[in-house]
Amino acid sequence: MESTLGILASDREQQLTAALTTFGNSGQLNFFTASNPFNASVPTNGFDTDNLTAIGSNEQQQIANFIVSQNSEIFSYSGSERATSSTSPVQQKSNSEAMTAGTYLLTGMRTANQLDLSDPGNSLATARNIGVADNNRLTFNDFVGVDDNDDYYRFTINNNSDLSLRIDVLNGTGIELIQDNNRNGEADYDELLGRDYASAGASGEINFFNLTPGDYYVAVYSFSGYKNYNLNLAATPATGFSSNYGYGLVDANAAVARTFNSPVKFPEVPNVGGNDWARDMVNAPEVWQGGITGNGIVVAVVDSGVDYNHLDLDANIWQNADEIPNNQIDDDRNGYVDDIRGWDFAWNDNNPMDWNGHGTHVAGAIAAERNGFHITGVAPNAKIMPVKVWDPYNWNINSIAEGIRYAANNGANVINLSLSDYRLSSKVIEDAVQYANSKGSVVVMSAGNDYSSQPDYPAKNADRFGMAVGGIDRNSKMADFSNRAGSKPLDYIVAPGVDVVSTTPYNTYNKKTGTSMAAPHVAGVAALVLNANPNLTPAQVKQILTSTANANEIIA
Repeated sequence: MESTLGILASDREQQLTAALTTFGNSGQLNFFTASNPFNASVPTNGFDTDNLTAIGSNEQQQIANFIVSQNSEIFSYSGSERATSSTSPVQQKSNSEAMTAGTYLLTGMRTANQLDLSDPGNSLATARNIGVADNNRLTFNDFVGVDDNDDYYRFTINNNSDLSLRIDVLNGTGIELIQDNNRNGEADYDELLGRDYASAGASGEINFFNLTPGDYYVAVYSFSGYKNYNLNLAATPATGFSSNYGYGLVDANAAVARTFNSPVKFPEVPNVGGNDWARDMVNAPEVWQGGITGNGIVVAVVDSGVDYNHLDLDANIWQNADEIPNNQIDDDRNGYVDDIRGWDFAWNDNNPMDWNGHGTHVAGAIAAERNGFHITGVAPNAKIMPVKVWDPYNWNINSIAEGIRYAANNGANVINLSLSDYRLSSKVIEDAVQYANSKGSVVVMSAGNDYSSQPDYPAKNADRFGMAVGGIDRNSKMADFSNRAGSKPLDYIVAPGVDVVSTTPYNTYNKKTGTSMAAPHVAGVAALVLNANPNLTPAQVKQILTSTANANEIIA
């Protein structure tokens, strides 16, 4: 597998930033984040025991009533039975016995005595039934502690929904989302969908996207003493976003059809096959057959350089028409002398030649010529702007940011950033990507190869600008190494990134694996969309790509 950022990835031991096992629900992840020295995630077992203080049971209230608005879809769970040190909550009268039917005089809300609250809900098998959660917001106030170890709530989803769980406590309480697939009344290992922990002064959250219809459970548990908690559950219609694969596999045919406002896509054509299987997967050949090949669109490859002499790329290398070659004068006054085919920001010269093949491989996936031999890029008539920003001996945050700005200032319609690393969490790079977006460049970023539940930087910022891209194999299975989309909606789609054949220096071809290979397929599709309509803004291009992505065949 190719390095995430060449030299940037080679000097540190790879760390797992999340467990990526899929549990009991199509396209979903367990978001329990593993400890990592390079982020601020919650450790799996390093709980803040210094802040876990026991509180006497006489200070706690057992909550007994559900109050349901007559004209609202908002539920609230509240009550007033007090637990004493001599009487456990289990021994007290049931919640249902404490409720009275009719209208609550002060609030105009009616009590929900139709709900099944006949037991304290201290196990999965006896979970409190809160009914159907579709399009509902529910709030529960209760406590867990020595005599009331866990609280379980059961709810039903009838339609695909996005679910948000949040718990607020003083400290030391956790939440879990469970689906009891085998209906044995126990939370088996492979039925845990998500987990989080609320430490001192913080909240615990689980966000799930595209939760499929079925019965689900929420568990609240304490690690020491009594804990009052406030649990909020919100279920809304699914947006189509998956925490695994975002919006799905990029689809060039559907995207270009959407660009033309056509309900009909280009007719299917036979797969090219062979070394171009990845281009078949994104449905590029159908678009070529329709006459859209990326003509007139410039894609900057901000990377390790590009072998601009490669016989499958040389006709598609961008030329700076405003610069006179080799006259030692900055003819176009852009600050770079004789930048006739891009710039090398690693060594500050006008020779952005590739040093290790990474950038050349990326360039071929985008725009290798359609010349009848070896491979064809997604947008075979687009122009590649080589922008070299790193090599084994020279790289820094500023050179990467300067390369992004150079590409935007010199007319790149699309910028491919097959770069990802925790050290790229920099406002300098963030500002450069935002600047490129403001100049009209669609910025496409690899999600990273850290086996994480969320993208690495700079792709992690795709909730605001740019697009993040994860990797799949030729069987549409998410690559194990590929960073997933994460719990926060962002512009994330996937593309082929395993054993992709493309150009490498000195007129060679090789297979490479990584989200670095997936991103250029999306950059190529963006070039096809802009070929169809050059007036689209970056926001419009992103909306087209995400809304036409195909999630139906992705194996999470």
